[in-house]
Amino acid sequence: MIKLKNTKDLPMLAHLEEEIQQNALDTLQILDSEYGEDRDIIRNLGGYVVFAESEEDLRELEVIHNTNFTDNPTTEYVDIIDCESGRFYTSSLFLLSSDYGILIILAYEMTPQGILNQYRP
Repeated sequence: MIKLKNTKDLPMLAHLEEEIQQNALDTLQILDSEYGEDRDIIRNLGGYVVFAESEEDLRELEVIHNTNFTDNPTTEYVDIIDCESGRFYTSSLFLLSSDYGILIILAYEMTPQGILNQYRP
């Protein structure tokens, strides 16, 4: 699992497709602007971006945040990232409070059906 708290963390995604990096950057710029670059991603408002590399990563996030991201998720939105490489990913925003969200990016084939059911083109 790769957790990004601000735009300075973007190099952690350098090995991934440009479209994924851009998707993460867009959200991180908003978080940095609205909540500050030096926020604590667990204790402060705002939130963070996660690139989940396995289903275990999702389960770990569920434990950390005491919520369900897989079986019966409630997303603010779900986007499909269509990469030039031919791979597909999902980008899903989960609002855990009025001022705290997590953007989870993961490979399309690894995305739980509950999240895919919420995609609205």
